[in-house]
This record gives sequence, structure tokens and C-alpha cells, in this order.
Amino acid sequence: MSKQKGFLLRLSDDDRNRARGLASQIGYSENRLYAEMIHDGLLIQEQVNYYSALKKVGATIEKDEVMAILAKTPASPPEPSDTP
Repeated sequence: MSKQKGFLLRLSDDDRNRARGLASQIGYSENRLYAEMIHDGLLIQEQVNYYSALKKVGATIEKDEVMAILAKTPASPPEPSDTP
């Protein structure tokens, strides 16, 4: 079993009390709440970074190039969630 190292997290008293209350409401330990919030926050930030990178690529590619790439994909019916 690996030994986890501690990390000091500095929070205002108000934020800590809010976190304790939330953890209690959802049945989490305070530590689990912080761990999951940090994990989720990292995922969100990684998605934002990935989207930003895609936007940069999108700004440099021509419409004809995009259409040529899409033309190579197999035809398939739309998913139910694709229709209005």
C-alpha cells in the first residue's frame, strides 16, 4: 500500500465551515469532499485547455479541409440526441 503525503490547504474559516456543512449534507468526509472537488476541478480545467487548443486549430484550418475530413467518415443515421 502506498503512503500518501499530506498537503496543507489554507482556507478561510468561512470556506472551511461551508465545506464541512456540504460534506455532512452529502455524507462525505471533509477530506473526501476536498479530494473530489480538486479532482473534478482538474478535469474541468483540462477540458477548457483542450477546447482552447481546438479553437486555435480551428482558426488555422480552411473549410474545404474540414469538409474533406468529414467526407471520409462513414455515413450513419443521426443519434436520437442529434435531432431537435
